[in-house]
Amino acid sequence: MKYIKIITLSLSLVLLSGLALAGIAGAQSFKTGDNVTVAANETIDSMLFAGGSNVDIAGTVNGDVYCAGQTISISGTINGDIFCAGQTINITGKVTGDIRVGGQTVNIGGNIEGSATIGTQNLIIDHSAKIGRDLLGGSQNTTINGAIGRDSVIGSQNIVINGAIGRNVKGGVETITIGSSGRVGGNVDYYGTTDPVINAGGKIVGTTTRTNPPERKTAAYTPFALTITVFVYVLIAMIALSLTMVGLFPKIFEEASTSAAKKPGLTALVGVVSMIIAPVIVIMLFVTAIGAPLAILITMLGIAVAILSGPFTGYLLGRLITKTNKQYGWTMLYGITILVITFFIPIIGFAAMMASMIFGSGMILMQGKKLIVRPSVKK
Repeated sequence: MKYIKIITLSLSLVLLSGLALAGIAGAQSFKTGDNVTVAANETIDSMLFAGGSNVDIAGTVNGDVYCAGQTISISGTINGDIFCAGQTINITGKVTGDIRVGGQTVNIGGNIEGSATIGTQNLIIDHSAKIGRDLLGGSQNTTINGAIGRDSVIGSQNIVINGAIGRNVKGGVETITIGSSGRVGGNVDYYGTTDPVINAGGKIVGTTTRTNPPERKTAAYTPFALTITVFVYVLIAMIALSLTMVGLFPKIFEEASTSAAKKPGLTALVGVVSMIIAPVIVIMLFVTAIGAPLAILITMLGIAVAILSGPFTGYLLGRLITKTNKQYGWTMLYGITILVITFFIPIIGFAAMMASMIFGSGMILMQGKKLIVRPSVKK
């Protein structure tokens, strides 16, 4: 029993950076639940942390916004930056800073005074939208009907430009279409296999340079065989790690998965914010000689959280599939096997890894905080 307590305490050290994050969030506005709302007549004079199935921000936030959820709608005024992740994200309000968002579908219809960094499957910049500076995006389909003040750097399969881009367009794309009302004020420089299609009325003011993607040289080995080898190694290693951890700490995994299933939005929010805030804290600590040792410790703990995020997410996935909380080993085996398989599926593999990192980190930090603040029981 004493041995287990020592190991549990050691694992709880992983939460040092999480507790710092919790302290920051606790001093600001923290909204969670199935439906999180900031009413149109409501004003928040601080940073806002919001997590839930549906997040609706119609009021004014005088600070940065960190949010995670299934559907996120921001129609109010944000006097700061936006950092959000969700399935569907709609931003139709005014943002005085930058936005950094990721989701399956992202719709921008408001006035973004700064720059926009967006990762999504479908990106739509509406006619009413205006991005004051630059757009950095990665998506399968991109439609720009609004205005981009300066440059657009985009990696996409299809790009349709019906709005105005102030300067240059760069990136790697399959097809570029300039609509009848589309205008690029500078140059178009991209990697692709097809020339741009310019409809009547559309215009590229500068030059257009298309570069064919570099040909992939056939290697002496078979890429498929290499992939299978890596897959088998990762699968065996993850199964061994996961079964060992759940064998030592079954209750911790069970409690963490139960909490994450009840509060997926909050779990994702903690994971997203920790991935944003932790590097900032480390950099700040490294600036001073006194803080350097703590920065190294937090970095090592961050690596530990990254490694353990897979087993935690795998157990949660296993719980959702098997719908049982009794057979810990089998639950973990099912979940981690499916999770590792998704890592190697083209296109969605990267998204699966990011989701695993976000949910796993959130589960670890939230559960670690519970272990630390849980009152001691005297025998």
